[in-house]
Amino acid sequence: MKDGEQAAQQSKAKSAATPPDKRDASNLGNALRAVYQDAAGEAVPDEMLDLLSKLK
Repeated sequence: MKDGEQAAQQSKAKSAATPPDKRDASNLGNALRAVYQDAAGEAVPDEMLDLLSKLK
């Protein structure tokens, strides 16, 4: 068995052993991390930078 196949089987077995509420929380956590990474990578609009500079 190849390493990738073995890892997939282990992941599937682990997922089956995890209660559904824990899996849902894990999926939610992963989704939130992905959204945060996308938002953190976006540029700050010039209008916001202008407003921030006026606060100084």
